[in-house]
Amino acid sequence: MFLKKFFIEGADFLKQIYLNKFIIWELTKRDFKTKYISNLLGLSWAILEPLAMMVILWFVFTYIRTGQKTEVPYALFLLAGLISYDFFNKSINSATRGISSYGFLINKVNFRAAIIPLVKISSEILMHFIILVIVAVILALSSIPITIYWIQIFYYLFATVFLLTGISWFTSSISLFFPDIKYIITIVMRVLFFFTPIFWEVKNIPEHMLIYFRLNPLYYIVRGYRDSFLYNVPFWKNPVDTIYFWGISVVFFIIGVMVFKRLRPYFAEMV
Repeated sequence: MFLKKFFIEGADFLKQIYLNKFIIWELTKRDFKTKYISNLLGLSWAILEPLAMMVILWFVFTYIRTGQKTEVPYALFLLAGLISYDFFNKSINSATRGISSYGFLINKVNFRAAIIPLVKISSEILMHFIILVIVAVILALSSIPITIYWIQIFYYLFATVFLLTGISWFTSSISLFFPDIKYIITIVMRVLFFFTPIFWEVKNIPEHMLIYFRLNPLYYIVRGYRDSFLYNVPFWKNPVDTIYFWGISVVFFIIGVMVFKRLRPYFAEMV
């Protein structure tokens, strides 16, 4: 009975996303432009900001010894892992504040508040695409061969967005009633930063500790980005990691749908 109810409600959410795709796109463009329009260089910062970060990483980890031994240059190893974490971190923080920042739309007739977190995530996707292009150029200039496995990035990006959708429906609705959740998320993301294989190889994890790292969904995403860009490993080569990730993601999605629907009638009073 519970699963049937979940699938009905989940299908309704997805249907509303499809029906409101034009609104989502227009709000996404508005949100993306708003981030940079007040600055002197405007949208140029969408390219300059990630480019500056990558140049700094390349310089520091190319010319300063790190003590890390990796199969590829450490600067590229770090870059491939960091961009996936950075996308997730910015998206979840932005989406959590989404409903409160779009409060003027909540009282609109027939407006689906569920699309607001998706607008915030989509805005970050636009920035992420810019970063992916820059990373691809850096890898190519660093003699990393371009292979068909690079296409897997779209699979891992979809997986990340699916996970973010469930979590952001939960956090964005809760944040209206418990604003402190924003600070909790910041702390959690800092903890996950050190429990995600960004600075170190997955193979360095002791076998008996591996199960705990698999409970961190970012473990799967970061590893997937590296497998696609650097190691040419197809995603189906890690079936256990895949099962862990999608199992956890579905749980977050179910929780997100249920909590959002339960709290939705009270949004107008809180914004």
